[in-house]
Amino acid sequence: MCHEPAFPPVSGADLRNYRNAELAAEYGPVCLVSVRPQTDPSRPLDPLIHTVALAIEGEAQTSSIGWWRMAGENRISRSALTRLEALVRTFRPDTIVVEGIALFKLLHPLRPLASQLILDMHNVESDLAGQLRRNARGLSAVTGASGLRRLERKALSIVDRVWVCSSQDREKLNAHARHRVPIDVVPNGIPRAEDIPSALPAQATTGNGFPVILFVGHLGYEPNVDAAMRLAGTILPGIRTALPDARLIIAGRAPQPKVEALAELPGITLVESPSDLTPLLKSAHLTIVPLSSGGGTRIKLLEAMAWGVPVIATPLAAEGLDLIDGDEVLLSESDEGLTDAAVALCRDRDRLARQRMRAHEAVWARFGPEAIRNAMRRGLGLDDAAR
Repeated sequence: MCHEPAFPPVSGADLRNYRNAELAAEYGPVCLVSVRPQTDPSRPLDPLIHTVALAIEGEAQTSSIGWWRMAGENRISRSALTRLEALVRTFRPDTIVVEGIALFKLLHPLRPLASQLILDMHNVESDLAGQLRRNARGLSAVTGASGLRRLERKALSIVDRVWVCSSQDREKLNAHARHRVPIDVVPNGIPRAEDIPSALPAQATTGNGFPVILFVGHLGYEPNVDAAMRLAGTILPGIRTALPDARLIIAGRAPQPKVEALAELPGITLVESPSDLTPLLKSAHLTIVPLSSGGGTRIKLLEAMAWGVPVIATPLAAEGLDLIDGDEVLLSESDEGLTDAAVALCRDRDRLARQRMRAHEAVWARFGPEAIRNAMRRGLGLDDAAR
């Protein structure tokens, strides 16, 4: 159960949601439900996964459920809830997985309908709100963080299990949890791993400039918007001072107007809602991820490393992945440090080749299909049932 349609998967949330549905389909039929309408219902998908949208494009809006909705919660109409309840009674699932605290209002109605109810927390939202507060220093963000913390506590009292993306997120959640439910680490895995060669792909040619820097993410998500602005405004100009042919490709869905405007700057290309990231990843020499806020783990890093694209990032962007700085990834807090790391790596081709190889080996070992499959089995409680 998610807010946005998870198919076709493009950015972080839908990649995780669809990947989870695919793995769950190994145990039986799956119904992948979104609150919002499907964007392209004609696209093919796994025959064991049935997709349903609770809202219909152009339908007259009805009142939302719940008398009060705090910032961070998604609006869910009464008509959508009615359809969802009818769907659950027909499909009769063994387990219902709900995407994140933003769908909190669905937990109470689903509780009596679910043998096992799981909350999949892509982020610890109260912690993310606290990060945004520290960046913006706004009173509304302070209120938002405390309100989300209360919501998380309530959610843990309703559900049977919780999934998080990393051991760090589990520690954050345990720090303020009052109800002890199983909290399973179900990491983000390499997206579309079946389409990626398991052997290290060849390095991109330099025919379109060097380096070609790729940034992928949901471009309506504020932490990604901030990262794109840092890349375009400070980091790329610094790199182009040393390497004049450097180019930046920003790719993702729903770009905000200020992200769209970046395409007017020298050396920058915007690719909105790419249907296939493969050509972009094959042509990239670097991925730079200057996140200053965010939660969960960054799927964009995993995909880049699986394709042999070296990653340069802030420590926060690589949080929860346990990557070795200076070997599997290059980390710096500042724009200047990220710029210098990119220039130095591009000027040392042996070091560039070594980081490509080390990162590729690490990501396939820790976040490849088999590792995530085992984590999903534990997260569904199937190992508990076996005991």
